[in-house]
Amino acid sequence: PASDRGEERGQSKPDDDDDDDDDEMAPRSVRKMTKAKALAALAAGAALVMQGGLCETTAGGNETEAVVPEKKCETCEYVAAPLEQYEGISDPAVELLDFVAALPGGFAVIQENLGNALDFASVLQVDGAPASYWHDIPTYANATSMKDGNLTTHSNETGLLVNFVPEIRRGAIGKLEIIKELENNPVKYDRKTVTDSAGNALYERPRYVAYGPNPFTYGAIPQTWENSEEPDPVTGIVGDNDPIDALDISAGAVPDIGYPYVGKVLGALGLIDDNETDWKVVMINAADPKAAEYNDIGDVPEDTKEAIFTYFRDKPVAVGDAPGVFWPELTDAYGDGVWKNAEETKEIIQHTSDAYAALVQDCAKVADLEFAYAGCA
Repeated sequence: PASDRGEERGQSKPDDDDDDDDDEMAPRSVRKMTKAKALAALAAGAALVMQGGLCETTAGGNETEAVVPEKKCETCEYVAAPLEQYEGISDPAVELLDFVAALPGGFAVIQENLGNALDFASVLQVDGAPASYWHDIPTYANATSMKDGNLTTHSNETGLLVNFVPEIRRGAIGKLEIIKELENNPVKYDRKTVTDSAGNALYERPRYVAYGPNPFTYGAIPQTWENSEEPDPVTGIVGDNDPIDALDISAGAVPDIGYPYVGKVLGALGLIDDNETDWKVVMINAADPKAAEYNDIGDVPEDTKEAIFTYFRDKPVAVGDAPGVFWPELTDAYGDGVWKNAEETKEIIQHTSDAYAALVQDCAKVADLEFAYAGCA
């Protein structure tokens, strides 16, 4: 979400670092590259140009001269790292689970620019035509779910099934998201604008989480919107202006970034971030055998729930910010009261679905919020 200090959405604006939980270190390959360049340049007494996070100095003879802070660093740029630097390491021992595709018809997920995380994009096609992860996948799944170990036709007995767009894979540190402002709303890395000491913009780089790898697969439920202009009916605090976030607690492997699949809703956690409501829907892959056992947040193991809470509470602490706070007490204290059950979460999701439906009927508001939506083109 735009204000969540760990999962900011949308194309980034120049960063003031006040609510940034990005790691201050670049990915390992970039750190090695910049350090090597620095040592080599200093040893040679030549010009020093740091492209992975530092600025440049100039040399005249045997002397070096620091760049004047007010002067823009013309040679500073992001040294592209491959996608794998941000996506963690796969566990070959984890058995690949089946997934129920969110779109039963002909669709394709195309991943572009895998060699450069900054330019990477996961794009959706439906029946051979470009489609939107946000606008062209329904909120609710009406195909199948898991019951008694078998995939069955959806009914009220199996719990609420929603479609889920995975943005950040379990074990990854990169901060990817559905980009609301770009045509067809691809999944891309959020960007951080790096500035010098005088505030001059130097270059952009991908954002990543300082706290560490995501302990679950993280993404969003399509055709929802946490209304940023009206108070949330539960919290009384405005929404964060994004599709509602969700996380999959399945223990098995996850599909590729952007591969939409069906999840079973178990509950929700109400993060209040920068005075905005930022719900985190807890779900499980509908094809996971455990989905037959989990029907509500109360069925989820306590250590799993505590891990979810701790992640969102402590993520901002990793960069020196205050811990996250949660509805209803607006504190960082953990207890059973922070969780919404499955029935309550159904209402929360429905509210964001209704808010989305009203949003896309108001093209003036869509334009004012700078969202990309073909229906208002």
